Amino acid sequence: MSVLSAAQSAGIRLIGEKPISLFAPTGANVRFANELADLATETATDIAKQHDWRALTKLNTITGDGSSLAFDLPSDYDRMPLKAEVYSATWNQWRYNGAKDLDQWNDILNFFGTGIPGWWIILGGQFQITQGAGVALPVGTNARFYYISNQIAEGKKAFTADTDAFVLDERLLMLGLIWRWRAQKRQEYGEDMKNYELALEKEIARDKGSRLLVTGPQRFPANVSNPYPGALGQ
Repeated sequence: MSVLSAAQSAGIRLIGEKPISLFAPTGANVRFANELADLATETATDIAKQHDWRALTKLNTITGDGSSLAFDLPSDYDRMPLKAEVYSATWNQWRYNGAKDLDQWNDILNFFGTGIPGWWIILGGQFQITQGAGVALPVGTNARFYYISNQIAEGKKAFTADTDAFVLDERLLMLGLIWRWRAQKRQEYGEDMKNYELALEKEIARDKGSRLLVTGPQRFPANVSNPYPGALGQ
């Protein structure tokens, strides 16, 4: 569904009328249409940042060339998921370790020996990765990670046309427009904001999917990281 249809539903609830267009408005409600158009991208972006939505989650693969430590992030990159992992195609049972801060990253580059499979950090707008001690990924070695895209509309990070479709739930966009418009006008918006937040919670719960209960012992949990960043001495 389009951003216009969400705005029209909001318009009926706000002033009893729906705008004909958001980005080429005409008639008596041009100002109202412009206000909703201005709020649409802000509202959608806020919804996108509330949760690591599966609809916005993508998989990126970088390939080592034997010399590079830094790689450009995807053009639509917004952020890593809350539980970010970087996977090794060579060491299937291991994950690359994320550096916890800049001091540790500096130590990894300059002092730590080579680890398995390596270390990563996002720095300077690039994805940086090393096997340790400044050693680059070998030629053809792949590392994969999921990221959250900033494209809230189909192929866009902002609404620019009436036909642009919101990639998430349209009702959330409509409810968000209602409370934000009323707040902007200094009208009472508490109940509208509550309706939006309840709908948001339900959509987040649905997006997580069902939870499986796993029983039985597990010798080495998959989310356990390498406890020591290098090789122990003899």
